[in-house]
Amino acid sequence: MTITSAGPGHVLIAVSGEIDLVTCEFLEAEFRQALDPQPNSVVVDLNDVDFCDTSGLSALVGLNTRCVAGHIALRFLPSATIHRLFRRTGLSTLLPIG
Repeated sequence: MTITSAGPGHVLIAVSGEIDLVTCEFLEAEFRQALDPQPNSVVVDLNDVDFCDTSGLSALVGLNTRCVAGHIALRFLPSATIHRLFRRTGLSTLLPIG
């Protein structure tokens, strides 16, 4: 995973590989780091993610919850596999996908 600045107040988080029970603790720590100091917007690029289990989905929902509470614009860019997972779990109506 890489976190880069996309300009003042804007963060891009690029995630690759698998998001599962083993990696989600690291992912959540990286999300916390990306939100400190609080940016105006966050984009999470999931195009290179080929697997996500329920713990990974929970981490993504948790990031969404923190961003909503902090009035931070958030957008997920899912791979086809992850987009299909979002649709099947109903998260496509909760998470901001763009």
